[in-house]
Amino acid sequence: MKKIIRFLVLLAVIVVGFYLLMTGLVIFAGLAAAVGLVWLYLRYFGKGSNVTYSSKGVTIDQVSASVPTSGSTSEEAKEADVVEELRAETVDPEVEVKPDTHDVYALYNLYEIEARAYCASPGPKLPTIVDDIIALTNHVDADDQLRAKTYRLLGELYEANDNVVSALDYYETALALDAKVGVKRKITKLQKMTES
Repeated sequence: MKKIIRFLVLLAVIVVGFYLLMTGLVIFAGLAAAVGLVWLYLRYFGKGSNVTYSSKGVTIDQVSASVPTSGSTSEEAKEADVVEELRAETVDPEVEVKPDTHDVYALYNLYEIEARAYCASPGPKLPTIVDDIIALTNHVDADDQLRAKTYRLLGELYEANDNVVSALDYYETALALDAKVGVKRKITKLQKMTES
């Protein structure tokens, strides 16, 4: 009987010890994660966040520190001239900087969310995004499958707005671009409505 009690006590000590060890590891891991997050915040969003390196190894902080003020010495002015020379070497004035083009798939997803919201509770007027959706159908980066989905979306908007003729036109255009766009039943239904 004493052996069983000793075994149970030893087992309880092992279980409690293991629990305390695991709890300590979890707390340590949590503290380490918190310290890491603080470090990342300070590194990228804190005081040192405006430090970026150019191809010549000059930081923005060095540039701003080297800009002469009214009380600057001639040595500081020379350093500022060196920085301006480096800046002139790294910036090519003949390179045309083009603005980032929109991701057409991301735009479609945004338009789809707004269109689905309108279709769920349609109003008397079409939403203002219809022109944007039509513009998306002509976007250079859009493929036929995306164009088909966009035309389907336009058809759904017009169908929700009880404009059967326009909805049917958009559905047929979508089907011509992609046979798997999923509008065949809608076309059949709308054709029956227009015939009657």
